[in-house]
Amino acid sequence: MRIGLVSGEFPPLQGGVGDYTRELAHALVALGVEVHIITDRRCAPQAAAPHASRFTPHAVIGHWSFPALFRIRSLARALDLDLLNIQYQAAAYGLSAPIHFLPRVAGVKTVVTFHDLRIPYLFPKAGRLREMAVTHLARSASGVIAVDPADEVELRRRGVQRVTQIPIGS
Repeated sequence: MRIGLVSGEFPPLQGGVGDYTRELAHALVALGVEVHIITDRRCAPQAAAPHASRFTPHAVIGHWSFPALFRIRSLARALDLDLLNIQYQAAAYGLSAPIHFLPRVAGVKTVVTFHDLRIPYLFPKAGRLREMAVTHLARSASGVIAVDPADEVELRRRGVQRVTQIPIGS
């Protein structure tokens, strides 16, 4: 199986979602999965470093825009990926709207892991528009993972049926 992990942050950028994505990549490789990390260009120094677990970072996204979604689709096709797993936390994608449309554009099955549904402190005035975008992201994916039980409840309240709660181990 070939999986692409899409993350707005990845080491050397600091952040919990990036660290989680790296650990998930290690775990999937240990299970025999071919893993590709699709991430921000600012992570390029890490992409040049050798990885003992043999996952492959692709630090190719300069800005999380609509053209970036098509770049991800092209890369997913070139790598013959079976699945994309979007590691979603709004701030990791610069609070940009396009990431919410990746499942519609990707051309491959997608699963979204929601790390945080709380309204970001950087963009609290988006209000209902943000809720609509996040709900669209969840509903258009093939499956949804919530790391927080409260987020699972909220997603179900919004009518998302294909959601599973998987806690993050400390």
